[in-house]
Amino acid sequence: MTELEYTLQEISYSRKEDSRILEAVLKNWFKDPKSLNFVDPRMSFPFQFKEWIKLSYQTEQTITTILKKNLWIIGYLSMHLRLERKNCYLFHLFIDPQFRNKGLAQRITQEMETYGKQLGAQSFSIFLVPKNVPAKNLYRKLGYEERGQSINGLIKLHKKII
Repeated sequence: MTELEYTLQEISYSRKEDSRILEAVLKNWFKDPKSLNFVDPRMSFPFQFKEWIKLSYQTEQTITTILKKNLWIIGYLSMHLRLERKNCYLFHLFIDPQFRNKGLAQRITQEMETYGKQLGAQSFSIFLVPKNVPAKNLYRKLGYEERGQSINGLIKLHKKII
C-alpha cells in the first residue's frame, strides 16, 4: 500500500455535501443486515440514514474520517471525544469488502488514535458485537483489552495510552 494510493479525510454530517455523499455510500455498504448489525446493532434493517445520524451524530464532539482510494470512499471510522475523562470512543469502523485484508482498518484506527492523543486522550474505548471476530482480532492486535460486556451484550474493549 503506497501513501499516494490511499488518503484520509475528515468529513462532517453538518456539511450538506458531505452528508449527501455519506448517505449514498452508507446505503450501498449496508445492503445486508449482518454488515449493519456488526457496525451498529442499535440500527434496524433496512438502513435509514436519518436514524443513523440521530443515534450517533448529534454532538459536535464526534469526528468522522473517511479513507479514499482514487477519490472513492472505501473506509470509515468515527470517534467521540470525551476529553473530560481523557477518553475517546471509537465506533462505526467499516472497510468496503473489496478492500479488506490490506491493513486499511488498522491504518484508519491508528490515525484516529494519533488524532485523539493530540487532542488530549489518554485512553480509547470500543464496543463490539461478540460475533464480529475480525474486529476483535484487529483491536487485540492494536493493544485493546476486553473489559467485560455492556448491558446490551456488546464486548467492551479498552486501550490505555501512556
